[in-house]
Amino acid sequence: MRLPARAGLRMVLAFLLACLAPLATVPAFAQQMLEPVAAGKSGRDQTISAQTPLKIGITPVAPFILNHGEGQWSGIGVDLLNHVANALSVEYDFVETAPENMVDAVAQGRLDAAVGPVPINARDEQRIDFSQPYYSGGAGVAVRLADHLGPTFIFGLLTSPAFLSMLGLLTGPLFFVGAFIWLLERRANPEQFEPRPGRGIFSGFWWATVTMTTVGYGDKAPVTFLGRLLAMFWMFAALILAAITTAQLAAGFSASINTGIMNNISDLSSARVGTISNSASDKYLSAMSIHASDYATVSGGLEALEKGDIDAFVYDRAVLQWMISGNSDIYLTPLQFGQENYGLMLPKNSPDRKTVDIAILNTLETQQWAITLERYLSGSR
Repeated sequence: MRLPARAGLRMVLAFLLACLAPLATVPAFAQQMLEPVAAGKSGRDQTISAQTPLKIGITPVAPFILNHGEGQWSGIGVDLLNHVANALSVEYDFVETAPENMVDAVAQGRLDAAVGPVPINARDEQRIDFSQPYYSGGAGVAVRLADHLGPTFIFGLLTSPAFLSMLGLLTGPLFFVGAFIWLLERRANPEQFEPRPGRGIFSGFWWATVTMTTVGYGDKAPVTFLGRLLAMFWMFAALILAAITTAQLAAGFSASINTGIMNNISDLSSARVGTISNSASDKYLSAMSIHASDYATVSGGLEALEKGDIDAFVYDRAVLQWMISGNSDIYLTPLQFGQENYGLMLPKNSPDRKTVDIAILNTLETQQWAITLERYLSGSR
């Protein structure tokens, strides 16, 4: 049976429409698979949505930000920023910005972010977002070493129980060896070790002392076999004893310094203190009712400390540690107070904050970051 031409054409069209109908209802997840991935929306959240290169505000404050000239920067904050930028595959340009203008520039959109000497605080958090902190520290206290290492300190050190006990530990072996060498040499070498006990034992004590200290005047020397054998033993034993004594004295000296300079915050109340005006350290001192002279820069405050205009200078401990590196006249005491956390400054409600925070936390967990902190905070430049 043959169908009319029009009827046959209609049947063919109906069959084709039936085959194509399922393709018109592709599931939503399939449509998403076919769409291109938008910038900053990768599955791993490893990119940021802002256009690059980013404008990053920066200001030189050692050891966080170091300006080497000709566009070369380094420091704790710069190294952190480099790690984060590499992890997120973004480029950036530094824009040197005064610290007091950083928050405004980020809040108003003139900067995409900033890294500088602005600790995380509640007031600025109302206008911008701070990232996870990449460094936590506190205020330190720098003093003049000469103020502490005076005659009174030296006398106290020489009359301390630790020094006297060490002196007694040395005197015992010296007396024993001196008396023993006299017994061995008094008959064969009476010219150097007199037969009379008083003078002879003192001569032996003198010989044992100059042998241990390696002074070696050569005015007395054993001539008998047993005397020379004792001398050999004493030379090696004296080296070990002298090394132990030197280490103990150095440890006691260091401990005396640490326990004698600004043991606690109350010691600052009776001292002439200086700090940077309007800094976090200045606020800490004001909260403790400690009057402090204001200085515009850290170098100016440390210079005043060296001249004796103030007794102590209080500021961020990491900055002080860097600034006094190589200065034998200024000492950084163990005293530390307050808490200051430093993070990147980001625009308020930035959609990239979580991404940046994850990149910072990943950086802080690496061994390389521990090496970075050691390099900048060890006091070596």
